[in-house]
Amino acid sequence: MKLFIKELREQQNMTQKELADKLQVSFQTVSKWENGVNLPDITHIPKLAEIFDVSTDVVLGLEPIEKNAGLRKFDSAQYWNNSRELTKIWKQLYWNDDYFEFLVKNVWKWNNPVEILDFGCGYGYLGMKFLPLLPRGSSYTGLELDEGQIAEAKGYFAQTPYSHKFIKENIYDYIPDKKYDLVVGLFLVSYFQSPEILIEKMRQSLKPGGMLLLIDANYLVEQSGYFSGLEKEENGVKCPDFAPVWEYEMAHHERDYRMGTKLPYLLKKIGLKGIQARISDMVQIYEPQDKDKKNLNDIFRYVYENEETYLRGTNYFTDRGVSYQKASEYMDYYKRSKEYFDLDSSIAVKTSGIYFVYGYN
Repeated sequence: MKLFIKELREQQNMTQKELADKLQVSFQTVSKWENGVNLPDITHIPKLAEIFDVSTDVVLGLEPIEKNAGLRKFDSAQYWNNSRELTKIWKQLYWNDDYFEFLVKNVWKWNNPVEILDFGCGYGYLGMKFLPLLPRGSSYTGLELDEGQIAEAKGYFAQTPYSHKFIKENIYDYIPDKKYDLVVGLFLVSYFQSPEILIEKMRQSLKPGGMLLLIDANYLVEQSGYFSGLEKEENGVKCPDFAPVWEYEMAHHERDYRMGTKLPYLLKKIGLKGIQARISDMVQIYEPQDKDKKNLNDIFRYVYENEETYLRGTNYFTDRGVSYQKASEYMDYYKRSKEYFDLDSSIAVKTSGIYFVYGYN
């Protein structure tokens, strides 16, 4: 069997030692794999696929190496740093403080201080949501690869009385030096090619009886639960079906658009108990008069602001397998929506599609 390890490594300008360090093996071991002297243990195949951002079949040489520079590299700190403002808009758009407080106080009911570990913590958003609702003495540790995000998080937490710590490390390389009561991940798992490996790593960070909480979306639920007054205006435009784009992304291991609904299955696979799932209850209504909810047009403005962003967006969709005509239809919708939400008469109704899935170690 001819594995594509060398080809994939060289495509990413990675040395044998760099790959060996990610896998926690010697560079001699990697050399033997590449020269056909030995084959990797089966447990290394999903990790190789995750590192190279390809399917396991590509690693095994069963599928050709595909070159598609248009797909995003979500394991890159540079990607998240460049997308920091969009990430903030997105989180604010989906989050429901009332419902989250209900979960913390009425469903999970922690009576003693809680030690939290947040995988892929970004700028500490989830920690800032949790700590004011938990018993005094609770603490927060954030695990993040991007130095810029960590610096921003430290700035936020420095203004609070909460105990906090940040660790700069790749999630897959992280080896916990202690166990935690609560391990969390917000909008995280859907971006990983081998979610079972990630979730198992999170489980290993839990105390016996500790809780693993994963929060993620199902974009089909969101799409079916969205309506804007633009549909009822003269020559109104309905929201196009984005599922073909999402299917392409999932098939090419960019992200899984249905992850929120799949999480209970994944938690069961790693042996967690008492698995339950909730879905955010608020259906959000956006009007221009409500300044707190102007974020909705921020997202449309981010996608379409001018002809340059129109072209960028069109390329984004054609990179994901749709025709130029269909890509233009998507971007025309964003353009019309942006113009509509600039009007005082605009209104939209939006269901988040956000799942809170948890289980116990």
